[in-house]
Amino acid sequence: MLTEQFVAAISVSTKPNTGVTKDAGIFVHEFQPLVAQRQALKKSAAAPNGIAVSASHIFAAQSEKAIVHVYSREKGNQEALVPFPERIHSIALAAQDSVLLLGTESGRILAWEVCSGRLVSTSTSHLQPVTSIVVDPSSNFFLSGSSDAMIHVWALPTILSFSPDASRSPMQTLSTHRGPISSIACGHSSSTANIAVSISGDKSAIVWDYHNGQALRTYLLPETPTAVTLDPADRAFYVAYADGSLQTIDFYDDVQKTTSIDVLRDSASSHRPIQPPPKSRFNAESQKLGGALCLSLSWDGTAIISGHASGKIALWDTAKSNYLSTPANLPGPVSNLRFLPPTGFPNAPEPTFKIQAIVKPKQDAGLTSSVNGLIPPNYTLNLQLTGRLRSPHVSATEKRSAGRSAFEEALTHSSFPASMLEESLAELDSWAAQPKGASASTADFMALDEGSASTSDSSGKAQQAEVKELKKQLASLQRIQKVTFSQLSELRDENDYFKGQEKKRAERTKTRAKRRTGANGATRKQTNGDVEMNDGTDATSGSESDDTDAADES
Repeated sequence: MLTEQFVAAISVSTKPNTGVTKDAGIFVHEFQPLVAQRQALKKSAAAPNGIAVSASHIFAAQSEKAIVHVYSREKGNQEALVPFPERIHSIALAAQDSVLLLGTESGRILAWEVCSGRLVSTSTSHLQPVTSIVVDPSSNFFLSGSSDAMIHVWALPTILSFSPDASRSPMQTLSTHRGPISSIACGHSSSTANIAVSISGDKSAIVWDYHNGQALRTYLLPETPTAVTLDPADRAFYVAYADGSLQTIDFYDDVQKTTSIDVLRDSASSHRPIQPPPKSRFNAESQKLGGALCLSLSWDGTAIISGHASGKIALWDTAKSNYLSTPANLPGPVSNLRFLPPTGFPNAPEPTFKIQAIVKPKQDAGLTSSVNGLIPPNYTLNLQLTGRLRSPHVSATEKRSAGRSAFEEALTHSSFPASMLEESLAELDSWAAQPKGASASTADFMALDEGSASTSDSSGKAQQAEVKELKKQLASLQRIQKVTFSQLSELRDENDYFKGQEKKRAERTKTRAKRRTGANGATRKQTNGDVEMNDGTDATSGSESDDTDAADES
């Protein structure tokens, strides 16, 4: 059975005499198949855009505090209380929920690896607090918005790189807004055509091609927006306002129906602001909801929930643009809402690792990088590998499947090639032999997609291509050597086998000869005895004859 849940957080302490668990600030509700509260976590007052939810943990940045609360979803309790040097205004998870990005009050961003404790800081690119952080589906990029009306686009692999030469500055700066950034929503595509939508205090919403730093379309809103979320198919986005109303803004409106050109990406119309029609705005006049503070869209895009200042969570039908019900009434203003991915799909892929417990950031050495660009010797990962590696179909006649390297095939094979182990040991030995102070040019452990900007020059690319070709030749020679040694071993075994067979044949021939010689000697001896016996009989007969003759003569 499919189950869908959402997480809600309030921004102030709980009200007395409400019948809710004391100091409860984060609530886990089941949305389908039965609307009900499933879990309540204590002692939290989360800031707007201040919660991040993984499969195992919930992170909550505390409002007006330099503290992040970490809760275990499995145990249902607070696992850690992590202090930071300054207040945290927004957080987001990236890299399969293994990295927590934190927007600080000073305008910089911290990247905390929750399974190693490593803490990396960017440059102070924002002039005011970072109010919103959103990560694209590939985890190669993330966007940060600030009260200074600026949006920066960052490359996460560069920030997490161990190389001291890695630039921890933004790749792009989107500076069209004229007011503080309230929220940012990122599209669902992992390609370079992905988009992002930002809303600002200047009553505008802008659709961005953040890979190229271009504003695709600008919408003039009727009031100051407070929250935004994107449709699962990236066809439209939804905006919330301070009066509790919502608005649907469709990218492919009536203008798109009359032309074959993608209006959203038409450069000729990108400079013209668009004012959405008033009929696209809807509210629940019969309900005293209060101002809308946050939004979240269901997995299939058919329902949207909004959190309000009154503590109510309203459910809306996106197709009919009308109010449905109030699935929850919390004891404080709802500052954060997050729909969780549905569970219960048959044959759903399992994660390859699980983070059992988070490792607190190392404040003393977390902001320093490696001297020579290599992984520090005290760098350790605290995680659990789950399940088995995916073993593809292996055939002796078919070529290697596209997108799979020799290492991936060796990793899923029953035995690991000795040549690959020797090559790895030789590479490690060459790393250890580098002189102190030398800067090692190592590749990032998380590669950017094909559309990302490359910082290496032509000579570096030529050297990398040459090294890659040499490695291929070395691997071919090692395979030939391995096959040759195998053939020599087989020939040696075959030679020993034939020698053994020849030796056994010679021994059998010698044994037969001995037996034949012994049989011939016995035959000759028996024949000689018979001859001697016959001679004795004749002599006796002769003597008897002589005696008879003598008697006759007398």
